[in-house]
Amino acid sequence: MNAATQYNGLVLLNGYLQRLYVFKKTKGILNNGAFNVEKIDIITQQLKKVLEIAEVFNSKKSLDEPNKNSLLEIAHIAEELCEEYKNEMIKSNSFKEELAVTASAIYAEEHINNGIIQMGELFNPEVKDRFMQHILYYRDRVALVNFVVQKESEGEEILQKDKEQIVTWYNQTIQNAQYISKDFESIKEYLQLST
Repeated sequence: MNAATQYNGLVLLNGYLQRLYVFKKTKGILNNGAFNVEKIDIITQQLKKVLEIAEVFNSKKSLDEPNKNSLLEIAHIAEELCEEYKNEMIKSNSFKEELAVTASAIYAEEHINNGIIQMGELFNPEVKDRFMQHILYYRDRVALVNFVVQKESEGEEILQKDKEQIVTWYNQTIQNAQYISKDFESIKEYLQLST
C-alpha cells in the first residue's frame, strides 16, 4: 500500500529531524548553555511542519500533493543539515561530543519506533503489535542517556559501566553513519509514491 510507504517516509524524516534537534540541544546543554539557536530554530520549524502534516495524514490516511511537496522540501533541508551533522559526528573527540551524538541517535530510534507503531495503527495492526514490544527497550536507552547527560552537565561522576555503554552506542552510531545518505534517498522515494 503506497500510503503506508509514504507514511514510512514521513516517520523516517521525523526521526532524522528529531535526531538533529536532540544533537543540537544536547551539545548546548553539555557546553554550559551555548546553544546554536539559529540551527535549533530551523530544525524546530521543520519539525512543526512535519507534525502538522502527520496530523492530516493520520486523519485522511493519505498524503495530498501540496503536503507531499512540503515534505520533499523539508527532506532536502534535513539532508543538508545531516551532512553537517555527519561531519561533526565523525570529528567527535571528547566524551561530551560522543554523548551528544549518542543521545541524538537513541532519541531518533525511539521516535522512529513510535512512528512505526502509529503507522501500524493506521495501516497494519500486526506491525503495531510487533513494534509495541520494543517500547521498553527504547525507553530504557533514552533514560540512561538522559541520566548520563544530566550527570555530565552537572560535572558529576559517571559510572564506568555507563560511560562504556555510551561509547559502545556511539561506535555503533558512527558505523551506521554511512547509511544516512541512503536513508534520505529512501525517504524521498517513499514520499513521491502516488496514492
